[in-house]
Amino acid sequence: MTRSGGDFQPRPLKRLFTANQCWTSFLDAGGLRDIEVEAVTKMLACGTRILGVKEYNCDKPDCPHVRYVTNSCGNRACPSCGKKATDLWIATQLNRLPDCDWVHLVFTLPDTLWPVFESNRWLLNDVCRLAVENLLYAARKRGLEPGIFCAIHTYGRRLNWHPHVHVSVTCGGLNKHGQWKKAELPERRDAFAGGCGICGQRLLKAWSEGRRCRSRCHISRRTHSGEAWC
Repeated sequence: MTRSGGDFQPRPLKRLFTANQCWTSFLDAGGLRDIEVEAVTKMLACGTRILGVKEYNCDKPDCPHVRYVTNSCGNRACPSCGKKATDLWIATQLNRLPDCDWVHLVFTLPDTLWPVFESNRWLLNDVCRLAVENLLYAARKRGLEPGIFCAIHTYGRRLNWHPHVHVSVTCGGLNKHGQWKKAELPERRDAFAGGCGICGQRLLKAWSEGRRCRSRCHISRRTHSGEAWC
C-alpha cells in the first residue's frame, strides 16, 4: 500500500476482524491453529507501518517530493497479497497450457475420512500425488504422457472442512516419439474406481478403525477456450 499523504484507510476485510473486537474474541475463545493466527496477524499488519516503510526520494536534489511505501505481508491468506500471487500463478499456467481440449476432474474423499486429514494434514500431499498417479496410469496404458496440473482445496463452499483435489488433464498426450495423440479419458465415474480404491487403501492405513471407504471422482469436460459440456 502506498501513501504519499492523507489519512490511512484500512482495507475493508480488516474491518471485519477489528470491528467490535471480533478477532480478539476469536483468540480468547481458543481452538485456532498457530498457522491461522499467524495468517490473520500478518493480514492485519499488511500495508501498515508495523511491517516497515520504504522511503523514495526524487533524484533531483532540490525536489521536496517524498513517497512512502508500506511493506506487504506476502501471506497467501491475505486478500491483497494472495490475490496477486493467484493471478500470477494463473497467468503462468495459461502460458504453459497446450492449445488442446482438457478435462477438469475433482477427486473427493468420503466424509468418514475427513477427520483423519484434519488431524493429519500431511496426508493431503498423498491425496494429490495419488490422484495424479491414477491419471498417469490411465494415460500410460495408452502409451501417452499427458499434461496435468492440480490444486488441493481443503474447504467447501460452505466453508466446512472438505478436502478434495482439483485436477486438469489434457485430452491426449505425447507418445514415445514425441508426437501428439488425442485421447479421451473414460467418462464413466466408476472407471476411476480402481485408482481411487488404491488411494483409499493407502490412506486407511492411517486410520485406526480400518473401515473401508471408496473415494469418488466428479468429471466435467472443458475446452481450451473455456466451453464446457457434460
